[in-house]
Amino acid sequence: MAGSHHIAPEVHNGVSTLDEPSAAWGWHDIGRNATQIAGWISVLFLLAYNFGNHKGHVETIFLFTFAALIAVGLLIQLFQPKGSQVRTLTAHNQPVGYKEKDWDYLQATCTGPYAELSDSQLRALNIEPSRVAHLRSLPQK
Repeated sequence: MAGSHHIAPEVHNGVSTLDEPSAAWGWHDIGRNATQIAGWISVLFLLAYNFGNHKGHVETIFLFTFAALIAVGLLIQLFQPKGSQVRTLTAHNQPVGYKEKDWDYLQATCTGPYAELSDSQLRALNIEPSRVAHLRSLPQK
């Protein structure tokens, strides 16, 4: 069809212009620096409002409270990990020579920590105790 209007999708910072037309304008990623600057300016303005002609302290309480809340939020954002920093324990954090147990094999053969489970604990893992009774080494009473 001649002259058809077909919009070609563009992807900016992981957001398609078909989903959000303003993605090309940069509205989807404000950034840490802009947030920090605007936040600290807001804190300064809230603290500056304390110097005025108000006689009561209700305004002062609210201004200090809002300034403190914004400052705490900005500090949390400032010190959170960026990018590739990860705070979880992964296989990459193990000592040299560490070998992970084959948990599937241990569960299938009821050995290792699975040999010590009670019947109710096995049922919690969807294992019928009667089907694995020949694999388990039950302590003699």
